[in-house]
Amino acid sequence: MDARERLLVDDLLMRRVDEVSYLVAANAALYRPIVRLFHQRYESGETGWLWPGEVAAFIRQHHPHYPAYADEECEGHLKQLEAWGVLASEHDVNQARTIEEFVRAARRYQITETARVIEEMLIRLGSHDGSRGSLDTTRLTRLRDALIELGRVLAELDPAHAPHEALRQVEGLWNAADDARRELREQALRYMRELEHDRMPTAADLVVFLQYKRMLRDYLDEFALGLKDFVERTRDLFDDWAVAGLDARLASALARNERERKGDLRAEEEVVAGFAGQIRSLRGFSARGGDAEILHARTTARVRALVEQIERVVTERRNALNRSRDLRLLAQAFRRAGSDDDAHRLAAAAFGWGTPRHMRAYSADAVRDLDAEASVWLQPPWDVELHPRVRGNPNFRAVTPMQDRSVERAELRARVLEQKRAEERFWDSVFHDGELVLDGLTLRSGADRSRVVRLVRDCLRSPDRHVRLTDGSRVEILPPEDLRSIAEIVAPDGLLYLRAFRLRRTEAAR
Repeated sequence: MDARERLLVDDLLMRRVDEVSYLVAANAALYRPIVRLFHQRYESGETGWLWPGEVAAFIRQHHPHYPAYADEECEGHLKQLEAWGVLASEHDVNQARTIEEFVRAARRYQITETARVIEEMLIRLGSHDGSRGSLDTTRLTRLRDALIELGRVLAELDPAHAPHEALRQVEGLWNAADDARRELREQALRYMRELEHDRMPTAADLVVFLQYKRMLRDYLDEFALGLKDFVERTRDLFDDWAVAGLDARLASALARNERERKGDLRAEEEVVAGFAGQIRSLRGFSARGGDAEILHARTTARVRALVEQIERVVTERRNALNRSRDLRLLAQAFRRAGSDDDAHRLAAAAFGWGTPRHMRAYSADAVRDLDAEASVWLQPPWDVELHPRVRGNPNFRAVTPMQDRSVERAELRARVLEQKRAEERFWDSVFHDGELVLDGLTLRSGADRSRVVRLVRDCLRSPDRHVRLTDGSRVEILPPEDLRSIAEIVAPDGLLYLRAFRLRRTEAAR
């Protein structure tokens, strides 16, 4: 496993994806229509917020198996979807006048960004009509035109003060460009994959075979040339965007449109970062080593393979050559050979081999028996006495006795055991009341401070925020009540400042 493959297996990849739990849950027949309703409401450009009563009414009206779906049952399902990270909720406190009314305020729900992406994937899979893909160059034209128009609009746009109509125009152009890029990649990869398994016409009918091959070659060649031209043009376009700051302006405009027109409640920095990543992905399509260059390399390789195949077929037909027929005739000739000498002569004529003379062994001591005037292959064989091969170390002189290291091993075990006991005593002294507060912690040495820092690091790296110590106990890290609070750890060699975490022993030492 190389370095790139090792980087794939990280904590994020090993965690459970709870956002897809609703697809395989016991009540998936209810969860999936509910999530699809939220997705359609969000895509329609409305606020995307729904009340439990509205969701329950939709299920009662459209679901054939739940005509008596209760509002209370629906609210329980919505809470479960929120626990999985599929939905997000908030209190409707607009009409609340007292604290009691604020606490009893109803909750409304909206689909999360992760669930929206998953639902889009399910919609594309469900609408798959069996297309085998294509290399239509009009998608390249659509993508280039959308990018050029988007650059023209962004050059005159102020993201902070642009009207909603301008933001809607930017969103439409961006969606057109991103959809064209995604459709181009998916269709091209699907076409290449289907081409590998395609049942093409055989060479029995030479005319049909050549027509098919030449048509396919022209089709692939046209796409490869169009893709190369597109890459060169858009690469310069994105470089100009970076110099003029249009990519940052595009991310800001899309983020403002998402927050003001679609009601996205996430922080502005988070929304801008998400769109900046999508812009980098679109720019990476035309970058060196990106998807466009990969598609171009695969297409040109396929064109070369087709040209070689066409040339081989034409050469065989033009010169009346047939490899399989020639090999079958040669095999029949070997079968009808009367003796080994006849088979040797046939092999010499067919493959250019010389007539072999078999020798049972060779020895340099027998050179005097050879005829210097004749080839060694034409002289009679002779017997050579074989001797057993001597194995082992040729420089072996004597056996060296092994030293008795039992005392050293015992001392090493004793040192390791003492280190383990010292480690246990240190953690017992730190967790004397079961919980360790980092703020105001005073340690005896810099080594003790390093132990505490390593423990905090290991806890933060662990997916479940737990770490097992050498004595078998488990330590859990807890965030501070105020995320802005800073802890001060005192040691003889100085002070260390870090987040004011709390550490708690969740199991007794064994």
